Amino acid sequence: MKDILSFKQKRAILTAPCILSPGLQVEAKPGEHWGYPFVRMVMENNVDQILLPCPESMFGGFQVGLQRDKHGIDYYMSLDGYQEHCMSLSEKSVQVILDMQSGGYNFIGLLGVEHSPTCAVNYMYSRQGMLKRSGIFYGLLKSGLEQQGLSITSIGVNRTYPRKALALLKRTLSHS
Repeated sequence: MKDILSFKQKRAILTAPCILSPGLQVEAKPGEHWGYPFVRMVMENNVDQILLPCPESMFGGFQVGLQRDKHGIDYYMSLDGYQEHCMSLSEKSVQVILDMQSGGYNFIGLLGVEHSPTCAVNYMYSRQGMLKRSGIFYGLLKSGLEQQGLSITSIGVNRTYPRKALALLKRTLSHS
């Protein structure tokens, strides 16, 4: 059996799926590919992208989830079963990440989407205005990773103003 310490580690970024597939978002505009500069930068640096699940699209099945209306954090926090759904997905994701790490992956970053009630890294809109907090799924995921001793740089992509996130991604890639 190959010595587990002798293989070369693979670098990877955990990515919200709508960065690669904008159609998963509620307000996808035809031809809008706001996530592609992030995808391109990651690929140009020979880093793999591991797509995380999309809790909003999956909740109630894809037929329902892909046809959902736009809602904020208050709606999702009160939606019966949604927090449990996010918890289940985050626990499964943490286990997959740990298994992949055992198989040779070094996770150097996590890309989320700001203002998403589910996948925000730092900021989201609410009835009370802008809140500084993670989305439901990303908060659970980051907490689960930290409980396992994994601290991964989190990068929140603002679709309208992506420059800051692109600069942070560039620094993260160059230091890994």
